[in-house]
Amino acid sequence: MMKKKRSQSIDNLNLTNPQKIAVTRILSAQKNKYKKLLHETHERLHIIADMTASLEFWYNVNGNYEYVSQSSESVLGYAPEAFTRGDLRLEQLVHDEYIDQFRQDRAAALDGTSGGNVEYRIRTREGDPRYVEAHWYPVTTRKGKHIGIRISLRDITEFKQCQYFSRAYEELSLTIADELTEVGIFSLTPDGTLKSWNTGAMHLLGWEKTDAIGQPVAALFGEELSEQFMQLSASAQCGDKTTTVASLRHRDGDAQRMNVILINLCNHQQELHQITFLLRPAE
Repeated sequence: MMKKKRSQSIDNLNLTNPQKIAVTRILSAQKNKYKKLLHETHERLHIIADMTASLEFWYNVNGNYEYVSQSSESVLGYAPEAFTRGDLRLEQLVHDEYIDQFRQDRAAALDGTSGGNVEYRIRTREGDPRYVEAHWYPVTTRKGKHIGIRISLRDITEFKQCQYFSRAYEELSLTIADELTEVGIFSLTPDGTLKSWNTGAMHLLGWEKTDAIGQPVAALFGEELSEQFMQLSASAQCGDKTTTVASLRHRDGDAQRMNVILINLCNHQQELHQITFLLRPAE
Protein backbone atom coordinates (compact mmCIF):
# COMPACT_ATOMS: atom_id res chain seq x y z
CA MET A 1 0.00 0.00 0.00
CA MET A 2 1.40 3.34 -1.07
CA LYS A 3 1.97 5.92 1.62
CA LYS A 4 0.40 9.30 1.17
CA LYS A 5 3.05 11.88 0.41
CA ARG A 6 3.31 14.41 3.18
CA SER A 7 3.12 18.06 2.06
CA GLN A 8 6.20 20.15 2.67
CA SER A 9 6.08 23.05 5.08
CA ILE A 10 8.50 24.91 7.29
CA ASP A 11 7.17 23.11 10.35
CA ASN A 12 8.03 19.61 9.13
CA LEU A 13 11.52 20.58 7.97
CA ASN A 14 14.41 19.86 10.29
CA LEU A 15 15.26 23.49 10.95
CA THR A 16 16.30 25.39 14.02
CA ASN A 17 14.13 28.28 15.17
CA PRO A 18 16.51 30.94 13.79
CA GLN A 19 16.56 29.09 10.44
CA LYS A 20 12.75 28.92 10.37
CA ILE A 21 12.54 32.66 11.06
CA ALA A 22 15.02 33.42 8.26
CA VAL A 23 13.22 31.19 5.74
CA THR A 24 9.85 32.69 6.70
CA ARG A 25 11.19 36.19 6.07
CA ILE A 26 12.59 35.18 2.65
CA LEU A 27 9.32 33.53 1.60
CA SER A 28 7.30 36.49 2.82
CA ALA A 29 9.52 38.92 0.90
CA GLN A 30 9.21 36.83 -2.27
CA LYS A 31 5.44 36.62 -1.88
CA ASN A 32 5.15 40.39 -1.48
CA LYS A 33 7.45 40.91 -4.46
CA TYR A 34 5.29 38.72 -6.73
CA LYS A 35 2.09 40.33 -5.45
CA LYS A 36 3.55 43.73 -6.31
CA LEU A 37 4.59 42.56 -9.80
CA LEU A 38 1.13 41.06 -10.37
CA HIS A 39 -0.53 44.30 -9.26
CA GLU A 40 1.75 46.40 -11.50
CA THR A 41 1.08 44.12 -14.49
CA HIS A 42 -2.66 44.34 -13.83
CA GLU A 43 -2.43 48.14 -13.66
CA ARG A 44 -0.44 48.34 -16.90
CA LEU A 45 -2.99 46.21 -18.73
CA HIS A 46 -5.82 48.42 -17.48
CA ILE A 47 -3.98 51.60 -18.46
CA ILE A 48 -3.30 50.25 -21.97
CA ALA A 49 -6.92 49.13 -22.35
CA ASP A 50 -8.26 52.44 -21.01
CA MET A 51 -6.14 54.46 -23.44
CA THR A 52 -7.28 52.57 -26.53
CA ALA A 53 -9.85 54.31 -28.72
CA SER A 54 -11.83 51.11 -29.16
CA LEU A 55 -14.47 49.82 -26.76
CA GLU A 56 -13.27 46.77 -24.84
CA PHE A 57 -15.64 44.35 -23.10
CA TRP A 58 -14.25 41.27 -21.32
CA TYR A 59 -16.66 38.56 -20.18
CA ASN A 60 -15.88 35.69 -17.83
CA VAL A 61 -17.19 32.17 -18.53
CA ASN A 62 -20.38 33.00 -16.59
CA GLY A 63 -21.15 35.86 -18.99
CA ASN A 64 -20.45 38.65 -16.47
CA TYR A 65 -18.23 41.61 -17.33
CA GLU A 66 -14.73 41.38 -15.90
CA TYR A 67 -13.63 44.64 -17.50
CA VAL A 68 -15.12 47.47 -19.60
CA SER A 69 -12.91 50.24 -21.01
CA GLN A 70 -13.37 53.90 -20.10
CA SER A 71 -14.26 54.75 -23.71
CA SER A 72 -17.73 53.30 -23.08
CA GLU A 73 -18.66 56.61 -21.46
CA SER A 74 -17.48 58.82 -24.35
CA VAL A 75 -18.93 56.58 -27.08
CA LEU A 76 -22.05 55.11 -25.46
CA GLY A 77 -22.76 57.56 -22.66
CA TYR A 78 -22.52 54.82 -19.98
CA ALA A 79 -19.75 54.53 -17.42
CA PRO A 80 -17.96 51.14 -17.25
CA GLU A 81 -19.51 50.53 -13.83
CA ALA A 82 -22.99 50.38 -15.38
CA PHE A 83 -21.89 47.17 -17.08
CA THR A 84 -19.59 45.67 -14.43
CA ARG A 85 -22.22 46.17 -11.69
CA GLY A 86 -24.71 44.22 -13.78
CA ASP A 87 -27.12 47.14 -14.33
CA LEU A 88 -26.69 47.05 -18.11
CA ARG A 89 -25.88 44.48 -20.80
CA LEU A 90 -24.29 45.36 -24.14
CA GLU A 91 -26.95 43.41 -26.04
CA GLN A 92 -29.57 45.81 -24.63
CA LEU A 93 -28.01 48.52 -26.80
CA VAL A 94 -27.84 46.46 -30.01
CA HIS A 95 -30.48 47.30 -32.62
CA ASP A 96 -33.11 44.59 -33.19
CA GLU A 97 -31.91 44.10 -36.76
CA TYR A 98 -28.46 43.04 -35.51
CA ILE A 99 -29.21 41.27 -32.22
CA ASP A 100 -29.40 37.74 -33.69
CA GLN A 101 -25.99 38.18 -35.36
CA PHE A 102 -24.57 39.57 -32.10
CA ARG A 103 -25.75 36.54 -30.13
CA GLN A 104 -24.44 34.11 -32.74
CA ASP A 105 -21.02 35.77 -32.72
CA ARG A 106 -20.87 35.78 -28.91
CA ALA A 107 -21.83 32.09 -28.79
CA ALA A 108 -19.09 31.28 -31.32
CA ALA A 109 -16.52 33.13 -29.19
CA LEU A 110 -17.65 31.19 -26.11
CA ASP A 111 -17.04 28.02 -28.13
CA GLY A 112 -13.49 29.21 -28.81
CA THR A 113 -13.88 30.75 -32.29
CA SER A 114 -12.53 34.22 -33.12
CA GLY A 115 -14.46 36.50 -35.47
CA GLY A 116 -13.90 39.96 -36.92
CA ASN A 117 -15.04 42.71 -39.27
CA VAL A 118 -18.64 42.31 -38.11
CA GLU A 119 -20.83 45.42 -38.04
CA TYR A 120 -23.56 46.16 -35.50
CA ARG A 121 -25.86 49.11 -35.06
CA ILE A 122 -26.16 50.19 -31.42
CA ARG A 123 -27.86 52.93 -29.42
CA THR A 124 -26.22 55.43 -27.07
CA ARG A 125 -27.70 56.52 -23.76
CA GLU A 126 -29.29 59.49 -25.58
CA GLY A 127 -30.79 57.15 -28.19
CA ASP A 128 -28.44 58.20 -30.99
CA PRO A 129 -27.52 55.44 -33.48
CA ARG A 130 -23.92 54.29 -33.72
CA TYR A 131 -22.31 51.80 -36.07
CA VAL A 132 -19.46 49.73 -34.69
CA GLU A 133 -17.08 47.18 -36.16
CA ALA A 134 -16.65 44.21 -33.82
CA HIS A 135 -13.90 41.66 -33.25
CA TRP A 136 -14.56 38.67 -30.97
CA TYR A 137 -11.79 36.72 -29.23
CA PRO A 138 -11.81 33.77 -26.81
CA VAL A 139 -9.66 34.51 -23.74
CA THR A 140 -7.40 31.68 -22.60
CA THR A 141 -4.59 31.22 -20.10
CA ARG A 142 -1.06 30.26 -21.16
CA LYS A 143 -1.98 26.66 -20.48
CA GLY A 144 -4.96 26.92 -22.83
CA LYS A 145 -7.71 27.11 -20.24
CA HIS A 146 -10.75 29.00 -21.56
CA ILE A 147 -11.57 31.75 -19.03
CA GLY A 148 -13.88 34.05 -21.02
CA ILE A 149 -14.30 36.13 -24.17
CA ARG A 150 -13.44 39.62 -25.31
CA ILE A 151 -15.15 41.91 -27.80
CA SER A 152 -13.43 44.97 -29.25
CA LEU A 153 -15.71 47.59 -30.82
CA ARG A 154 -14.55 50.42 -33.06
CA ASP A 155 -16.91 53.33 -33.74
CA ILE A 156 -17.32 53.56 -37.54
CA THR A 157 -20.35 55.88 -37.58
CA GLU A 158 -18.57 58.66 -39.46
CA PHE A 159 -17.18 56.17 -41.96
CA LYS A 160 -20.68 54.78 -42.59
CA GLN A 161 -22.01 58.30 -43.12
CA CYS A 162 -19.21 59.10 -45.58
CA GLN A 163 -19.83 55.79 -47.33
CA TYR A 164 -23.54 56.56 -47.63
CA PHE A 165 -22.97 60.09 -48.96
CA SER A 166 -20.30 58.83 -51.36
CA ARG A 167 -22.71 56.29 -52.84
CA ALA A 168 -25.51 58.84 -52.98
CA TYR A 169 -23.22 61.40 -54.66
CA GLU A 170 -22.05 58.80 -57.20
CA GLU A 171 -25.66 57.87 -57.98
CA LEU A 172 -26.57 61.54 -58.35
CA SER A 173 -23.59 62.15 -60.65
CA LEU A 174 -24.56 59.21 -62.86
CA THR A 175 -28.15 60.43 -63.00
CA ILE A 176 -27.07 63.94 -64.04
CA ALA A 177 -24.63 62.51 -66.59
CA ASP A 178 -27.43 60.48 -68.19
CA GLU A 179 -29.41 63.69 -68.73
CA LEU A 180 -26.55 65.29 -70.67
CA THR A 181 -27.38 63.80 -74.04
CA GLU A 182 -25.08 66.15 -76.00
CA VAL A 183 -21.99 65.24 -73.97
CA GLY A 184 -20.58 61.73 -73.92
CA ILE A 185 -19.39 60.70 -70.46
CA PHE A 186 -17.83 57.40 -69.51
CA SER A 187 -15.44 56.18 -66.83
CA LEU A 188 -12.74 53.53 -66.64
CA THR A 189 -11.28 51.59 -63.76
CA PRO A 190 -7.47 51.95 -63.31
CA ASP A 191 -6.99 48.79 -65.42
CA GLY A 192 -9.02 50.19 -68.32
CA THR A 193 -12.42 48.54 -67.83
CA LEU A 194 -15.56 50.58 -68.56
CA LYS A 195 -17.54 51.21 -65.34
CA SER A 196 -20.04 53.86 -66.49
CA TRP A 197 -21.54 54.94 -69.82
CA ASN A 198 -24.06 57.73 -70.18
CA THR A 199 -26.84 58.37 -72.69
CA GLY A 200 -24.70 60.95 -74.51
CA ALA A 201 -21.94 58.38 -75.11
CA MET A 202 -24.56 56.01 -76.51
CA HIS A 203 -25.85 58.68 -78.92
CA LEU A 204 -22.34 59.71 -80.06
CA LEU A 205 -20.76 56.27 -80.36
CA GLY A 206 -23.64 53.83 -80.80
CA TRP A 207 -23.00 51.36 -77.97
CA GLU A 208 -25.78 50.70 -75.46
CA LYS A 209 -24.87 50.99 -71.80
CA THR A 210 -25.36 47.24 -71.26
CA ASP A 211 -22.97 46.50 -74.14
CA ALA A 212 -20.27 48.90 -72.95
CA ILE A 213 -20.05 48.52 -69.16
CA GLY A 214 -17.67 45.77 -68.10
CA GLN A 215 -15.79 45.75 -71.42
CA PRO A 216 -12.11 46.68 -71.74
CA VAL A 217 -11.81 50.06 -73.43
CA ALA A 218 -9.75 48.41 -76.21
CA ALA A 219 -12.80 46.36 -77.21
CA LEU A 220 -14.60 49.60 -78.17
CA PHE A 221 -11.83 51.83 -79.48
CA GLY A 222 -8.96 49.49 -80.37
CA GLU A 223 -5.64 48.73 -78.69
CA GLU A 224 -3.72 51.75 -80.01
CA LEU A 225 -6.20 54.40 -78.86
CA SER A 226 -6.84 52.73 -75.50
CA GLU A 227 -3.07 52.62 -74.89
CA GLN A 228 -2.86 56.37 -75.63
CA PHE A 229 -5.67 57.07 -73.15
CA MET A 230 -3.97 55.01 -70.41
CA GLN A 231 -0.63 56.75 -71.05
CA LEU A 232 -2.29 60.18 -70.80
CA SER A 233 -3.84 59.14 -67.49
CA ALA A 234 -0.53 57.78 -66.16
CA SER A 235 1.22 61.09 -66.92
CA ALA A 236 -1.43 63.21 -65.16
CA GLN A 237 -1.75 63.98 -61.45
CA CYS A 238 -4.82 63.35 -59.30
CA GLY A 239 -7.59 65.77 -60.30
CA ASP A 240 -5.77 66.94 -63.42
CA LYS A 241 -7.76 67.57 -66.60
CA THR A 242 -6.08 66.61 -69.86
CA THR A 243 -7.53 67.85 -73.14
CA THR A 244 -6.92 66.16 -76.47
CA VAL A 245 -8.54 65.40 -79.82
CA ALA A 246 -9.03 61.76 -80.81
CA SER A 247 -10.82 59.68 -83.41
CA LEU A 248 -13.11 57.26 -81.57
CA ARG A 249 -14.61 54.31 -83.36
CA HIS A 250 -18.40 54.30 -83.69
CA ARG A 251 -20.15 50.98 -83.27
CA ASP A 252 -20.83 50.85 -87.02
CA GLY A 253 -17.09 51.17 -87.70
CA ASP A 254 -16.90 54.86 -88.69
CA ALA A 255 -14.34 57.10 -87.00
CA GLN A 256 -15.82 59.95 -84.94
CA ARG A 257 -13.46 62.88 -84.28
CA MET A 258 -13.98 64.07 -80.71
CA ASN A 259 -12.74 66.69 -78.29
CA VAL A 260 -11.80 64.67 -75.23
CA ILE A 261 -11.34 65.82 -71.64
CA LEU A 262 -9.74 63.19 -69.42
CA ILE A 263 -9.93 63.55 -65.61
CA ASN A 264 -8.04 61.44 -63.07
CA LEU A 265 -10.04 60.80 -59.88
CA CYS A 266 -8.15 59.45 -56.86
CA ASN A 267 -9.06 58.07 -53.44
CA HIS A 268 -8.00 59.47 -50.05
CA GLN A 269 -4.58 57.78 -50.40
CA GLN A 270 -3.95 59.58 -53.70
CA GLU A 271 -4.30 56.29 -55.59
CA LEU A 272 -6.07 56.31 -58.95
CA HIS A 273 -9.73 55.38 -58.47
CA GLN A 274 -11.18 56.00 -61.92
CA ILE A 275 -10.56 57.85 -65.18
CA THR A 276 -13.50 59.90 -66.48
CA PHE A 277 -13.86 61.03 -70.08
CA LEU A 278 -16.02 63.85 -71.47
CA LEU A 279 -16.62 63.85 -75.24
CA ARG A 280 -17.94 66.44 -77.66
CA PRO A 281 -17.87 66.24 -81.45
CA ALA A 282 -14.88 68.17 -82.84
CA GLU A 283 -15.71 70.89 -85.33
